[in-house]
Amino acid sequence: MRYQDTSAVYSASQPGQSSASLISTHFRESGDTTDSTRDDDEAHLTSNMSRQGTGTEWGRADGEEAERSGASSRGKRRTVRYAASPLKKTGTTLKDFSRNLRRASLRVVNFGGLGLDEHVRLGEALEFEKDEDEDDLPDEDEALPDLTKTLPIRGRTLGCLGPHSKLRLAMYKFLVYPWTEPVILFLIIINGLVLTIQASRPHALPQTWPDDTPPPPVVGYFHRWEDYVLFVLFCLFTLEAFARICVSGLLLDPEVPISTFFRSPFATYPDIARAPNTAVEASFNTARTPSLTGNHSQSQLQRGLSVTQRLKLLRRNIARPFTLAHHSLATQHTSSNSGGKGTPSRPRSDTAHSKSPMVEKALSGAQHMHSHIRNPSEPTFLSKVLRSDNPNDTLSLPFRLSVEDARGQTHRNLPYLRHSWTRIDFVAITSFWITVILATAGAEHSKYHIGLFRAMSVLRTARLLAVTSGTTTIMRSLKTARPLLASVSYFVLFAMIIFSIVGIQSFKGSFRRTCQLLPALGEDEISLDQNCGGYIDPTTLQTLGYINVDGENAAAKGFICPLGQICKENDENPQANLESFDVIYYAALQVVIVSSANGWSGLMYQMMDSEFFVSCFFYIVCIIVLNFWLINLFVAVITNTFSAIRSDTKKSAFGAAPLAVVAEENEEGWSMVDGRRVAGRNRIRDIYENIRWCWVFFALASLVLQATRTVDISSMHAEILDKGELAITITFDVEIVIRVLAYLPDWRKFFYRGQNVLDLLLAIGSSIIQIPAIHQSSVYPWLTIFQLMRFYRVILEIPRMKPLLLAVFGNMYGLANMSLFLIEINLLAALFAVQLVGGDVQSGDLIDFGTLYNSFLGVYQVFSSENWTDVLYKASVPEVPLRQSVIVVLFVSGWMFFANYIVLQMFIAVINENFDVAEESKRSRQASHYWASHRPQQVRSTWVRKLNPYRWFKAQPKAVEVELPSNLVLPMQKALVQDYGLPKRENSFVDSKTRRGGSQRQYTAKSTLRRLQRLFAGEITAGDVPLTTLRNTRRESVATADPVDEETERHLEVLAALNNDAVDVEELNDALYERRAQKADFIRNHPTYDKTFWIFSQKNWLRKMCQKLVAPAGGDRIFGTPHSPVAHPIFQLLLLLTVIGGIVVESIATPVYRRNFYAENGQVRGTWFDLAEGSFALVLLLEFVIKIIADGFSFTPNAYIRSIWNILDFFILVGILINATTGLIFIGGLSRVTRALKALRALRLITLIEKMRSTFESLIISGIARILDAALLAILYMIPYAVWGLNIFAGVTNECNDTSVAGIADCVNEYSTGFVNDGNSFTYLVPRVWDNPAPSTTFSFDSFRSSLLILFEIVSLEGWVDVLGVATSVTGEGLQPQTNAAVANSIFFLIYNLLGGVVIFTLFVSIIIGNFTSKTGSALLTQAQREWIDLQKLIKRQRPSKRPKMRPTWAIRQWCYDRAVHKHGWWHRMMTVLYTLHVIALMTQTFTPQHILDEIRSDFFIFVTVLYVVDIIVRMFGLGWTSYSANGWNIFDIIVAGGSLGATLIVRFNTGGFVIQQLQKLFITSIAFKLVQRVNSLNKLFKTAVGSLPVILSLLGLWVILFLFFAILYVEVFSLTKWNTGEGRNANYSSMAKALVMLAFMTTGEGWNEYMHDFALVYPRCTIGPGGDTDCGSVYWSFTLFIAWNLLSMYIFANLFTGVVVESFYYVFQMSSGAKSITREEMRAFKKVWAEFANPKTGYLERTNFVRFFGKLSGIFEVRIYPAEYSAHRIMSFSKDPQGRDSWSEKIVEGYDFNKVEAILSSVDRAAIKRRKNLYNRLYHEARISHEPGKGISFTNMLLLLAHHKLIVDKEALVLKDLVVRTETNKLVTDLVDFDRVQSLLLMILYRRRYVAQREQARMQDMGMVQTDIPAIIVDDFPATPPMITRDITSPGQTPIHRFGDGDTSSAMSPGILQSPDLSFGVDTPSRRMLQRRQRTSDISMLSIDMSGRLDGSMSRESRSGDEDDMLSEMQHSMWNDMLLEAAEEDKE
Repeated sequence: MRYQDTSAVYSASQPGQSSASLISTHFRESGDTTDSTRDDDEAHLTSNMSRQGTGTEWGRADGEEAERSGASSRGKRRTVRYAASPLKKTGTTLKDFSRNLRRASLRVVNFGGLGLDEHVRLGEALEFEKDEDEDDLPDEDEALPDLTKTLPIRGRTLGCLGPHSKLRLAMYKFLVYPWTEPVILFLIIINGLVLTIQASRPHALPQTWPDDTPPPPVVGYFHRWEDYVLFVLFCLFTLEAFARICVSGLLLDPEVPISTFFRSPFATYPDIARAPNTAVEASFNTARTPSLTGNHSQSQLQRGLSVTQRLKLLRRNIARPFTLAHHSLATQHTSSNSGGKGTPSRPRSDTAHSKSPMVEKALSGAQHMHSHIRNPSEPTFLSKVLRSDNPNDTLSLPFRLSVEDARGQTHRNLPYLRHSWTRIDFVAITSFWITVILATAGAEHSKYHIGLFRAMSVLRTARLLAVTSGTTTIMRSLKTARPLLASVSYFVLFAMIIFSIVGIQSFKGSFRRTCQLLPALGEDEISLDQNCGGYIDPTTLQTLGYINVDGENAAAKGFICPLGQICKENDENPQANLESFDVIYYAALQVVIVSSANGWSGLMYQMMDSEFFVSCFFYIVCIIVLNFWLINLFVAVITNTFSAIRSDTKKSAFGAAPLAVVAEENEEGWSMVDGRRVAGRNRIRDIYENIRWCWVFFALASLVLQATRTVDISSMHAEILDKGELAITITFDVEIVIRVLAYLPDWRKFFYRGQNVLDLLLAIGSSIIQIPAIHQSSVYPWLTIFQLMRFYRVILEIPRMKPLLLAVFGNMYGLANMSLFLIEINLLAALFAVQLVGGDVQSGDLIDFGTLYNSFLGVYQVFSSENWTDVLYKASVPEVPLRQSVIVVLFVSGWMFFANYIVLQMFIAVINENFDVAEESKRSRQASHYWASHRPQQVRSTWVRKLNPYRWFKAQPKAVEVELPSNLVLPMQKALVQDYGLPKRENSFVDSKTRRGGSQRQYTAKSTLRRLQRLFAGEITAGDVPLTTLRNTRRESVATADPVDEETERHLEVLAALNNDAVDVEELNDALYERRAQKADFIRNHPTYDKTFWIFSQKNWLRKMCQKLVAPAGGDRIFGTPHSPVAHPIFQLLLLLTVIGGIVVESIATPVYRRNFYAENGQVRGTWFDLAEGSFALVLLLEFVIKIIADGFSFTPNAYIRSIWNILDFFILVGILINATTGLIFIGGLSRVTRALKALRALRLITLIEKMRSTFESLIISGIARILDAALLAILYMIPYAVWGLNIFAGVTNECNDTSVAGIADCVNEYSTGFVNDGNSFTYLVPRVWDNPAPSTTFSFDSFRSSLLILFEIVSLEGWVDVLGVATSVTGEGLQPQTNAAVANSIFFLIYNLLGGVVIFTLFVSIIIGNFTSKTGSALLTQAQREWIDLQKLIKRQRPSKRPKMRPTWAIRQWCYDRAVHKHGWWHRMMTVLYTLHVIALMTQTFTPQHILDEIRSDFFIFVTVLYVVDIIVRMFGLGWTSYSANGWNIFDIIVAGGSLGATLIVRFNTGGFVIQQLQKLFITSIAFKLVQRVNSLNKLFKTAVGSLPVILSLLGLWVILFLFFAILYVEVFSLTKWNTGEGRNANYSSMAKALVMLAFMTTGEGWNEYMHDFALVYPRCTIGPGGDTDCGSVYWSFTLFIAWNLLSMYIFANLFTGVVVESFYYVFQMSSGAKSITREEMRAFKKVWAEFANPKTGYLERTNFVRFFGKLSGIFEVRIYPAEYSAHRIMSFSKDPQGRDSWSEKIVEGYDFNKVEAILSSVDRAAIKRRKNLYNRLYHEARISHEPGKGISFTNMLLLLAHHKLIVDKEALVLKDLVVRTETNKLVTDLVDFDRVQSLLLMILYRRRYVAQREQARMQDMGMVQTDIPAIIVDDFPATPPMITRDITSPGQTPIHRFGDGDTSSAMSPGILQSPDLSFGVDTPSRRMLQRRQRTSDISMLSIDMSGRLDGSMSRESRSGDEDDMLSEMQHSMWNDMLLEAAEEDKE
């Protein structure tokens, strides 16, 4: 039996973190993917690119190195490449086709059970090898896998088919037959084609089909020939599936016996250690692994199983039958790295060493290709890049590791249901047979429809998604991101559930209420679409509430129906009950719709009509939280994960090909052609170069010519167009001929350049379409694209466009793959939809799912999310009576979720790939930036300075002595000058003493004043003070108590002396001082320069007063008075209140209010609002006057206009003054323009508040150039497209408003129509009009201007479906459109939408993300550095737990304490289950009363709340109030639990009004948030999302100011405009509140273009009164405001949210190496140990507790020298003899068996212990110097310190600035460790001597010898005196300093090198204070200044524990000897 075999492991097949395997560095080093993760998890994409490689396994398996085999292969290369005969070429072509077919079948059919990755890499590598050398290609059969090896017959399948079963052998032969896989691929393609043909026939019900009649029933399966073909195909597919099951099993591994099902689940089986379950688990090296013992000794030291372990054993035993034998049999291998340390490698499969022809041949092919690239016959770019510095360290190409993976995975022989693709096949095949059975029985389409199984049978064709390597790679990349996407999905789902619960509680039943038209004129009561909350009683004229279903009046709210109507509650909701908040699933659907940001504004306005105006907040908050914040996490995951894939694999995440090498071109771009050098120039080329611009002009002329076309073009104009186009076409033909001639004599090279080929194709195409037959046909307008595409040449000539265009389309391969994947997956979804709902939907609308193409348009519309709810309701409402609506809703919503949130975001990732900085160039770019940032920057002379007239005046210095101010110093004192370059110095109110470490001057300003200072001037800091100024942090009066501290202090002094930070600061000070001195000299030479208006000097009292009130522009005042820290903030507060007051006045005194005011009071001048605005304007004018008196306006040292913010203030002031004066002079204001100027006051909020200024500057201004570039590129893309649309659709889109007419000829006279009851009731006559269509927005393609406008509108994806509907209904010029009459026209919009709506729109997102990353510097961070920064964020979020230090002694309190601190105890789990049940109970609420259930639910809420309160009391009692209240969640508990209990009890007993009921709902729902705290994944994502909250709030603040600005503009301009079709009671601009809501929904692109056309209303469609009053709109205002808001808000600000979230989202990187290990459990364990040893008063860990603290750490933080298993207690307890014997012969002493002790101790890994000891020493000494004297080391600093030593590699993870500091720190720690060892060695020698002397004395006394007082002569080993030293070792710059780093190499660093540009410690460094010491003169220093001359290389870190005698002899000849002797003297004393 296999289970008795102790060498076998059957670990449970648990899903592993594939994203961790994606990113983990150590996993990449291990290079193996055969772990114990789930078998279908092949997402080890990045394992194909190893950083160090596992070269040992590779080399051992094949007996030779890749380099050597590559060299031998290279020797066989043929020299002649082009000598093959044509016949051979034909054969090669056939061979290529055959090979491609076989490769595709490998990818798609995949018999061998290999991961798709292997097929992709194999195929691509073979192509690559073919390019390298055609003649060395392997034979076809050798290159493909041998299925006889891949599918070995083993074990027993299906419980009865053994290895010799005839059936199994027959199936085996069927599978291994070479042509089986290609035939299956062919059958799958046939399946797809048949389904396509079948779905292309119209299925939709006729338009006249009655609504209440179900579709006709269908009986039987076979109706057409397609059904027979599908039946045969699925018979074959079933045979294939049966064959696979027979050979490899269904679910169980063939070698797992069925009897394992009948074993006891509690039995223990002899296991060796299981394979690691995740990639990360196996990745930690010895420094990070808690236990170092082998599994044997560990199991020996195990004593009994805990309850948790027993449960795990039970789980493992239950999973045991489902494990895979070949997948989990582990043999341990170790790989050696360059350092020579053994690193535990990943366990391999036992088949890893077995060979198959495919593996062997592919292996040699990979080695050949690999070595050829690295060492080609001629050096190439690749060979230089791929050659590593260390020849033994082979740089592994992705393909090489793929083959290694294939080697371990080909023989897995997976059971059928253990592979993801075969599971999909199983679902498809099973669904097909269920469909056949249901159809035959007549149950599929009878009274109810069951279309799901027929739809799922389509999934068999899903295999075709893998038919190309590009789409396969995209799927692999998606699969890699799957775990993270799932985590984010759960988090978003949780948020959606919360919003759904709130929706049910607030809005259930609201959509049922509508106005009903009372019976009149013989009509019955008619239900209108208007939602309402009340009506006017016709008799009393009082407002009454709506009538509910019981016939009673409820409270009135919302829209009040006018007279003649009543407000009633209907029996059902709109859209067959789907549109409602009545039940959780309907509410969830509404939340999904809102979160999609499409179709939500209509719902919001309906709800505002039904409820209250404040209902809009639910929708707006839902949009902000879900759409702007959480759903952007999907963008973050995809962009970050795909970027990680790219950086790890060096390949695009969107294609299997390696990243392209960019060939450098010269200026003219002709000499490099696709990387090949072209021959020299000829005369024709020189001529062409000079006239090249002519053809760019002709391309532009061609477009301009066609753009002049109009719908009513004259014959003359048309002839000019035709002749002109013909002439331009001939001109371009001539150009092509010239360009070909320019390449002579080698004309073939013309085709090497892509642009030449493109231009040739365009010339040929343009020439062909000039043939009269084509030119006069209806297809000609479509073919004008050939002429219009020439416009790209114009785009390339526009500055900045070429690099941007190359950046966008540079990754054309990835874009093409992504587009292909999008089309494929849309087709698959369309096939699914046709089979699901085809035949159930009526025709008549654009989308009816009648044909495959129509269905494709439907799913594509859902993908674009524009009006996707129309598709949702169109498909699901007819299915409600057929009982299939649930499936349809889930399908459409799920497709929207996947397509819009994942697939669409992948386009952002594609474009982002092009903006990424190459990984290999990041470090060099960092170094350049670092160096540049530490040099004094040259100040550019501003325009103000250039225009300064004083520069041209002769200097006129005063004859009297100039009185210098105290803060201007003489050159001799420049060392004392403070650093003027520090930020915000002018705003700093800290005394200079403070910065030099003296006592701080206490200022009397209160906290309120300090808050004001922060608000207006930002954070007030003392600045980043250089190291040299902070050396006196330790008080001189306090002597260091500890001699060790004294030595440490000396080290720090020497380090500070060596640090050149002082030199750096002095240089900077020199530059700044020089600049300041020049300014002072200039002022002295031109005395009037510093006089404002040549009147106010610096001594003038008025100017001094003004200077105290305002801050200067352009730096400090040299001679003036600094602004007051009290008066300045108060004055700023006055200005802020003024601005806010102005906004409040405008909110009240809207144009509607003013009109009513004048109507009541007459036309009076000087109204309260005019006076208020005038006074506000005066205050701002006063500020301006004060500023210019204080510092002057233009030509003064600190002139007003020297600040960009002052200039903005000036323009705002001018606008407000114009507005205020015209308002006072002209009653009601002069015009819209002057009235609109009052909106400018909102912008003053930006200039006043510092946070808004910095946000505006960093988010908008810094990246505005790139955003404008993107906008220009979008416009340039639209221009030729607009001309194309003009050519195709000019004059054919018009329609008659009477749909019954045939065309323009019949569109005359009048017709009857109506508004209610579908136009059948209360009809009236309307004139027929032939006009432009206006489905939502009015548009046409009749001129270039209108064509460009509509294309601009729909590039935002708003309204493109409506335009598509019009275009597909075109029947001809002058004919009435018919729905879907010209479906082919949709291609125009699909291409435009894909390239424009998708690519251009995502370009904005990508550019904004790029701006963020470049602004924050993360664009240049390598992955390791990014991981470290994110790990720091994680660490800094942690806080020490405030538990009581001692466990309580009282038993009851002990019990409570245990419940509080045990996070995995039964109590904690019980409460978590309770909260989950609580959420479920909340989800059961419904609109329909269920009295018993409602009462049970209420009682359950009380029960949960009571238990919640009990839990709070228990934890509070156990922890005590101080510890309990330290956690914010606990305060949340108290508020929510108390509120819930009180409110629930009141409501339960029917007391309390509306407010109490709402509060109870709020509190009850808030309990659900406890799950966020309890569930680890939700908690982590919640903290991650909250991490981006500060930036999001800043952005929201800036956005709110923009909202206010535009809201005032809209109110002033459009509040009196007449409503059109889109406006309503709340949807208008009559008040500020309504305007803000309108702006909010237009931000998401909802209907903005419809409102734009509505408000462009002009006479005669509106009226103009005699007094100038009008209800007209304005074309110019409308287009300007709406387009500006659309661009600013939708394109920029909404995408800024995406940028913020992507930049702040570090969850992706937390999945990697270090952070992945810091689980909540690890952190809790650390906090527990910290609480035990830290000082509870200060919260710091004191130095005396370091050793005990380090000894107690466990898990990832473990640093003890010996593992816990080797503690004396554990060893002694294990070695106890059971009988307690005492036998010396058997080495048993006092009951302890020393044989066992020896066995355990012999298993100790000495090398590992040595490394652990070294780590411990370094950690201890660094902690010593990092601690703050008198306090200790803080919690965060200790965590960061441990992270440096345990989780990261400093060299890789630190940015340059931190690395410089860290390197110096490490050197100091090395010196301290060395000194400590020398001192310990000396003490050991001294104690040994004393001991020997005492022994000798005792021996002599025993022998009776009495020692006389004769002096003895002792010869000492030490020299009598140390060597004379003639230099001071503390003085820097004397001798080069030699250090020893890790490894065997040493690096000498001179002080010049040590003078790093920046050595100030950042905030993130734990030992921040270690360098901030005062320099003292010392005679002796412990720093090894000259170790190199006297120590040999054996003192490196690796060999420091060598022979002590050697060390002693070395010490005697070194500088250390002085210190040794001094220590010895001290010891003697």
